[in-house]
Amino acid sequence: MRPAFSSGRQAAAFALLLLLILLAPALAGKKLLPPREAIYSSTGWKSGDFPYMDGQIFREQSDVDILFMGSSHIWAAFDTPYVQARLSKQLGRPAVARTFSWAWPGYDPLYFVAKDLFAHRPVRMLVFEDDFDPTGQPHPVMPHLYRYGEDAVVLDGLSATLRAKYYFAAVAGMPRNLLNMVRPNLPADLSATSYWEIQGKAPNLASNLGAITIHTGFAPNNSEQGPFEDYKPQTSVTPDDVCIYSPETKTNFAFSSAGLPSMQLHFVQQLGALMQARGCKLVVVHIPTFDERHSAVISEPVFWPDVLPGKITMIGIPPATLFRGLSDNDIKKLFSNPAHLNENGQNYFTSLMTPILLKTYESEIQNP
Repeated sequence: MRPAFSSGRQAAAFALLLLLILLAPALAGKKLLPPREAIYSSTGWKSGDFPYMDGQIFREQSDVDILFMGSSHIWAAFDTPYVQARLSKQLGRPAVARTFSWAWPGYDPLYFVAKDLFAHRPVRMLVFEDDFDPTGQPHPVMPHLYRYGEDAVVLDGLSATLRAKYYFAAVAGMPRNLLNMVRPNLPADLSATSYWEIQGKAPNLASNLGAITIHTGFAPNNSEQGPFEDYKPQTSVTPDDVCIYSPETKTNFAFSSAGLPSMQLHFVQQLGALMQARGCKLVVVHIPTFDERHSAVISEPVFWPDVLPGKITMIGIPPATLFRGLSDNDIKKLFSNPAHLNENGQNYFTSLMTPILLKTYESEIQNP
């Protein structure tokens, strides 16, 4: 077999190049990083509605009344224009509701996106989901969002192994950052057809205020599409069946004894501290999956008041109550796959949850 290098000089040059690549995030520091705006404009729609976030974070200036933020579960669960219209009617003024979401669960993008947004726009109420990543790995968008020169301090308190994982995410992101210094990215054309308009037959995400409305029927996994059938469940369920956690409703909730992985706990607590410092109301919502359809309780990974500083509101509806009177085949008409609601499910879930969200906004924001 031929040797990898024809001379010691070649081997030394390769070793030096490799060392420079590995040290690039530390050597770049803050000065050789492009503006954080470049992160969002250069992240594709397949990873989330980051091109939409770009303009919402860095160019829009109005206060955000309600922000839905998290993984694709919450992305597909709420009809944001509907919530905005109902809130506008309640307030007697144009309200601002938005959805910022991404593929795959994880609280690390939740924190980094919130930090960027709060640096530019106030948010009155942030609604996030309880879904988290149990793997202990940085979220796939961390090579975009995490930049060692400005974010290393955020990792204080994490193990050396976890900090190393984020450092190597920063290494993977350096070529993109350096390229942005040479050729800055332009804002995305929000009117252009995106990945999700093809994959999920969804309307334009920007015109949908960041939310994704999936117009496909039930399929076993994300790679398939089932035929869509318009369906409006005829049930006796009302918004009064939605539970806000309290001593009176606690039997409707079940809390896991396993807790959150250390990395997920770290970032959700960072988020809580940021919300408390900015005076933003924090609401955690449970979004049921198809496999939970017969559960009589709202399953939470932790008792959130023990984890997050300040006051947090927990809301949800027991899946068995949400789907009361529906057959499994009927329930499938509300999902695009076992984990995500489709347009039917989004309309149904949003109509039940919105009155409780508006009640929470009124009591906590308008009358603190």
